[in-house]
Amino acid sequence: MLLDTHHHLDFLPPSARGVFLAGTRERGVRVVAQTLIPSGHRELAAEAGEWPEPHALLSVGFHPWFIGEDDHADAELAVLERAVRSTRFVGEIGLDLSPRRAEAVPRDRQVRVLAAVLDAVHRAAADTPEPYVLSVHAVRSADVVLDLLEGHGDGGERVVPVFHRFGGTSDDLTRLVRMGGCVSVHPAMLGTKKGRAYVRQVPADRLLLETDLPTAPRRLGRAPDGPTELGASAAAEVAATLRSTVDTLCALRREDVTADIARTQRRLYGIEGDTAGQA
Repeated sequence: MLLDTHHHLDFLPPSARGVFLAGTRERGVRVVAQTLIPSGHRELAAEAGEWPEPHALLSVGFHPWFIGEDDHADAELAVLERAVRSTRFVGEIGLDLSPRRAEAVPRDRQVRVLAAVLDAVHRAAADTPEPYVLSVHAVRSADVVLDLLEGHGDGGERVVPVFHRFGGTSDDLTRLVRMGGCVSVHPAMLGTKKGRAYVRQVPADRLLLETDLPTAPRRLGRAPDGPTELGASAAAEVAATLRSTVDTLCALRREDVTADIARTQRRLYGIEGDTAGQA
C-alpha cells in the first residue's frame, strides 16, 4: 500500500471525491487529506460517510496563508481544539516567512497561531497511546518552526512532525531527525541538487511520500471532463506520481527503501501492507 501523506482532496469537486478514492483504492493507494482551515476539516468529515471504505485519512489544518484577522483565527482555533480530539492527523500547518506571505499574514500572527495549534495537539496527545502526526509547511522558516516544536517536544514519541517539501538547511534537517521527525518526499525535491542530497541524508525509516496534488482547486467542465473522468484521472496521477517517487528514491540512495517506508506508514498512520502495491 502506498500512502500519499500530503494530498489536497478538498481541491477536487465533491462529486469527484468518491470516484477518486475508489480509484486510488484499486491502485493500492491511500491519501492523507490535508485541510487549509479547521472548518474545512469539519466539512470533509461530514461528507466522509458517503465515500468508499477505506477512505482518506482526514487531517485538520490551519495553513499559514489562510490565517485571517485575530477574531477569525481564534474562531478557527476553537474548531481545531475540538477536532484534535477526534483525529490525530494535523495539517497543513506551519509558517511561511517569504516576504510576500509575511506581508499578507504578519510573522507574529503566524507564530501565535502555530503555537496555539501545537498547544492543542500536545493536550490531546497526552490522552492517547498513538502518535499525533503533523504535516508541516515551512518556507524560509524551518529554524523557527523547529524552535517551536522543540519548545513543545517529547522526542517524537507522542507528536511526530513530518516536514512537507523540506527546504531548510542541512543543520535544520539534522535537528528534525534528532527530534524524531520525518520528511515527506515530493517529486520536486528529487529535481534539485539540494533536494537529492537531503533525501540521501535522511535515514530510510524517516522517509515518507507525498504528491501535494491537486496543485490547485479543480472545477468540473463539460463532458468528457465530468466527475467520473476527473476523479479517475486524479487517482491515476497520484498513483503514478507515488510509484515514480519510490523508484527514483531507491535509485538515488542505491538501496531499496520500500520496506522502510511501509514500516513508517504503519507506525505513524496505521496503514498496513507494503509499498509494492498496484500503482
